[in-house]
Amino acid sequence: MSRRATILALAVGIPVSAVFLWIAIRQADMAVVVAALRDANVGLVALAVAAMACVYLIQAERWRRIAQVPLGLRRFFELVLSGIGCNNVLPGRIGDLLRARWLGTDANIPGGRALATVVLDRGSDLVGLVVVLLVTLPFVTPSAWLGRIVLGSILALIALLVGIVAARRYSRTRNRDRRRERGVLRRVFRDVVDGLAEPLGRRRLGVVLALSLAAWGTWSVGALLVGRAVGIELTPLEALFVSAVINLGVAIPSSPGFVGTYQWLAIAALGLFDVPVEGALAFAILLQAVWYVPTTLAAGILLGGRAIQRAGRRRERPIVSVQQ
Repeated sequence: MSRRATILALAVGIPVSAVFLWIAIRQADMAVVVAALRDANVGLVALAVAAMACVYLIQAERWRRIAQVPLGLRRFFELVLSGIGCNNVLPGRIGDLLRARWLGTDANIPGGRALATVVLDRGSDLVGLVVVLLVTLPFVTPSAWLGRIVLGSILALIALLVGIVAARRYSRTRNRDRRRERGVLRRVFRDVVDGLAEPLGRRRLGVVLALSLAAWGTWSVGALLVGRAVGIELTPLEALFVSAVINLGVAIPSSPGFVGTYQWLAIAALGLFDVPVEGALAFAILLQAVWYVPTTLAAGILLGGRAIQRAGRRRERPIVSVQQ
């Protein structure tokens, strides 16, 4: 990202996060919240961390099936964790762009095609979350803010489908070689379009969607465990609903790590089930920590190791001298 884009993302995201965080905590007794966190069941929290690790493993397998490149599941898992870790500390979802670049480098494919796989991967998340939200919606009391999330999610899903259809039509009607001397941006754009236009096939599409539902079902298990760790007894349907609301709602521009928006969404969603503000805030803080801390630490270790390997390869390169 350019410095200007980074500053703009922070200038927009941080104030938005601050407003939502203020809304979330203004009516909460923080002493009660701290006590709930201090008394949280450590065993259940550990199980929730394990559940979140399974979520990222499932997402890595889904991305591997979308990309169809000669890399193993372990490498995709590492790229997923690295991308999430970067999103935790950098603005503008830069982690998704970075993992596309890493995939292109590791698999030796064009960067645009790698980016297309990330778009489809994120699109699969969107489809899975919208399905979960619509399935659980009849069991929840309607509210104005919830209607806006539903509407925004459906519009985003429609935009994704329209984009894929447009990419297929463009790819079929525009000859790729009609202009051989293209600029870098034009080549990347065409690679992205061709990647989006490539059909997944019914069988592979079914597997991708099944993996998406499995990932968010597992995520809801983690949310259920965190709830019980702080004394909130959620049913499986309630956990699914809360998971869908939080993960769809964090599309709202915010600071890295979704601080503020994450807490407000959790409090608003749990409020529909008559959960007190203090309990909901403790749930939100602990749930965010369950995935934020491990992924940030793992990304730091993985990226540090990657940097060391690259530095070692540079030192091993022979020095070629030119004699005149």
